[in-house]
Amino acid sequence: MRNKSFRVPLIALAIVCTASLAWACSVPVFRYALERWVNDPYEVYVFHKGKLTYDQQKTVADLTEEGAAGKQHANVRLKLIDLSANDPAKQNNEQAIRLWEAQKTETLPWMVVNYPSIANKPNSVWSGKLSKENVERLLDSPARREICRKLLKGETAVWVFLESGNKEKDEAALKILQSNLELAQKEMKLPKIDEADIEQGLVSTDEKGLKLQFSTLRLSRDNDREKMFVEMLLGSEDDLRDFDGEPMTFPIFGRGRVMYALIGRGINADTIRQSCQELIGPCTCEVKEENPGIDLITSVDWDELVQPFVEIDRELPPLPGFGGLTDADTDDSTNMSDDKKGNKKPSEGSTVLVAGNEVADQAEHSTSASPAEMSPMIRNIIIVAGVSIGVVMVLSFAFLSNRNS
Repeated sequence: MRNKSFRVPLIALAIVCTASLAWACSVPVFRYALERWVNDPYEVYVFHKGKLTYDQQKTVADLTEEGAAGKQHANVRLKLIDLSANDPAKQNNEQAIRLWEAQKTETLPWMVVNYPSIANKPNSVWSGKLSKENVERLLDSPARREICRKLLKGETAVWVFLESGNKEKDEAALKILQSNLELAQKEMKLPKIDEADIEQGLVSTDEKGLKLQFSTLRLSRDNDREKMFVEMLLGSEDDLRDFDGEPMTFPIFGRGRVMYALIGRGINADTIRQSCQELIGPCTCEVKEENPGIDLITSVDWDELVQPFVEIDRELPPLPGFGGLTDADTDDSTNMSDDKKGNKKPSEGSTVLVAGNEVADQAEHSTSASPAEMSPMIRNIIIVAGVSIGVVMVLSFAFLSNRNS
């Protein structure tokens, strides 16, 4: 009887696995995300009472589609709430009022930044006084700009290393991270991309246009210009702020999507390799929301800048930014210095890019096609056949079980 009781669950599991494999896309997750996953908008609430001053109106305008946010393609959505009694937005928005009451402040205008609504994050990213400087640092920062530049040049992922403040812990964890990323870069192979996926427009390049490359970016929690970025990272999971004394690392891929955090002793060979494998493996689910991770705020026209073929030596145009955030500002985030020729080189004791530019060798492939390499028609046939057989088997076993009982 014990064996019989396990038959139905095992059959159901087999059906699910078959369907999952049949639907798998051969495009690596990191590339599929770069080309097709549109960034979710953060909700930026601005609370005020009565008419805004001229300067305040200008600052608020920067958060609109017509202002700096729209011109820079930043994924933010403004929600302006007048706390005056006669404001319709206040009267019809209980969520906003609860959010304001939770602020415990009388300062106005007041800005609250929430994660995208689809992420279902109960806590806000950041809250504080509305100011031009805070808006600028919300939309753009040197570290995010550098990360986006690397992703647009085809890097698989940029691993942000968030320091704990304990030098000994940080150096040890960073060494483990970098050595294992370098090893993964040398040993791992990218999947073969099915021509049918290219024809369907799931990706704009074949495997020859992809490269396997990881880099690291070291970030201090006390970096004032990266305050908003640090808060986005720490709030990406509910309990990360409980590990204030531990170093953390976050793999960022696609269009600026942070996958999850590795913390303290969790930064080890096994977890790093597993994360790398998840990034380069075939995309088993094309629906972004069913994949782990959360989007960051970036000021990038991704649709315009994502190129079909990776051109390693091509210099991308500067990403748009606010005053004071020049390309040179990335030095503070990546610990890079200029040599006499004006080229970037790692400074002493800095976080360096993982050496090498390995492209996966696709010469050796199995002679039998995997489900991810089959045409869409064959995939659909497999799905229908698998589900049909599974249903028949489940019903048969259910009938026999009832009969025996």
